[in-house]
Formats: sequence, C-alpha cells, structure tokens
Amino acid sequence: MDKTQLKRHDLVYPGSAGRKRLQQIFLHELTGEKAFLTADIFRADSVIPGIVRRAESVAAEMIPVGFVHPQLCGGRRLRLAAELKVSEAVQVQRPYELAAASFTAATDCLAAAQAVCAYAAGQQIRLGILGSAGLEIATGLPFTNSDSDLDLLVTGLSLERLQEFYAELQAIGRRFQVDIDLETELANGYGIKTAELFQPTQTVLGKSLQDVQILKKETVLEILSQEA
Repeated sequence: MDKTQLKRHDLVYPGSAGRKRLQQIFLHELTGEKAFLTADIFRADSVIPGIVRRAESVAAEMIPVGFVHPQLCGGRRLRLAAELKVSEAVQVQRPYELAAASFTAATDCLAAAQAVCAYAAGQQIRLGILGSAGLEIATGLPFTNSDSDLDLLVTGLSLERLQEFYAELQAIGRRFQVDIDLETELANGYGIKTAELFQPTQTVLGKSLQDVQILKKETVLEILSQEA
C-alpha cells in the first residue's frame, strides 16, 4: 500500500495480525463494556474498518486511523484513535465507492442517502458518503439510527453546481427530516464545509491530513473553477 495516496475519510481495513496487535494494546487500557466492544472491533473476523485521520506526529510506517463501534456505550459510541502499520492494511475504500454500492434504507438517514445517491448519479456528480451512514454501507452493521445525520463528500464541481447540489440536499433533508452536511474535497488536499462557501466571509476552514488552515475564499473559488 502507498500511504501517500491515503486521504481523510478513507476506510482502511486491517488484516488479522493488525487487529490482534491493536486489540492487545487497547485491552491493557480498557475495562468493562468498553473492553468488550473493543474486543469486538478487533476480533480476527471483524468487518469494521479504521477511518484515516489527521495526526500531528506519526512514524512513516504507521497510518493514523480511528475505529468506531456501532453499539452505544453510555449513550455514545466508543471511538478509538489508533495507529495501524502500513504492512497490516489489507484493503482501502474511498467514500466515493460507498455511494455506488447497493444498500438498504434501514433508517431515515439511509433513505436520504439513497435519494442523494440517485440524484448525484443522474447529474454525474462524484459523491462520497461519510460518517455513520458510510460505515453502515461498508459493513452492514447498524451504525445509523433515528437521530443520525447524513455526512457527505463531493469533488469536481464548480461553485454554481455546488450551489445547485447543496440546495437539492437541503430539500432531500427536509423530506426525510435528516440533517445533511456536505464537505467539498479540493484538489490541494483540503476539505471544506460547503456551507461556508455561501456565507459572507473572506475565508473558509480547510482540513487536510497534515494540518488545519484558514484558506482565502478567493483561492478556493479559483481551485473550484479549475476542477469543474
């Protein structure tokens, strides 16, 4: 695997050796229900991937990832920040692949996701699915519930098409009573909240695997014009 090709939100699946190593690390630190859920995340046949995250200092042979269990623990989901060895990763899945997958609308969140995917496909929009909806589509496990928001990723659209798409997302969100959040992935490696583009500000917050920066909106608009 080429670590340099990984981006925020990518799903990385550890092999059995990697899961065993991580399980041993966390089970030295956790007890009770957290330990039980951790063991479930890292059991040899688990289908739960790690989500690529930003980390300040990581060795070249390590991939910073975060793991989440679908079951609530004390009203919240158990979240574990880990470092996976590059050699332990056996598969990578981008959020854009999830939007092209078949899935059941088990919750309002996933029903909204189906509607968005159908619209995006018809408009030839490159759409990605993040968060609990993305994890449920990837694993088949019940990550979404009646309170779940829908987090999405998009790339390759001009500002005008982004505005049109964003308006359609708000309409779909109202129809299914689901809050929808859209992030735009830029060619420079940063992701921005799409809603910030439509606010009367001169800057937007950009997040990459390396850092978080305040980006000039005029620079972002120039990038969007080149991508479209």
